[in-house]
Amino acid sequence: MVTEATLVEILDGDKLLLKKAGRGISKGRWNGVGGKLIEGEKPAEGAAREALEETGLTVGKLFYHGLMSFHNHGKAEVDFAVHLFSTREFSGKLKKVSDDDGDIRWFKLEELPWGEMWDDDRHWMPHMLGGERFDADFYFDEGNRTITKHEIRVMG
Repeated sequence: MVTEATLVEILDGDKLLLKKAGRGISKGRWNGVGGKLIEGEKPAEGAAREALEETGLTVGKLFYHGLMSFHNHGKAEVDFAVHLFSTREFSGKLKKVSDDDGDIRWFKLEELPWGEMWDDDRHWMPHMLGGERFDADFYFDEGNRTITKHEIRVMG
């Protein structure tokens, strides 16, 4: 069964907001904010809800980049279908909402902690930062650490 989720990349000038997950599949990794969609929830609604829940920030003008499909643990089937959004519009005060959510902080784009991020981020993040729309497939090894193959399809 495919899990449908969202990922929101919040940008402020030359900085990107990342969260180091305290639990779940991303535990110990820096990532954008997001999570599983609730039944009947539209991707943009879920993205905004997750951003507020995980950061205390209300996001606006979400830009939809596309769908990233993740084939985890060496499987051919899709495990996660993730709707990727970005925004430079937000309000509120950044706060760590829950200890379960781990740390949250701003990183300068030239100082991203690549070694503590998902392996796929290096491939799609330049497209996201360039404002492109794209769909992608990422295949991870059995340990779910390294990409064995990927395909990014940029849309006109």
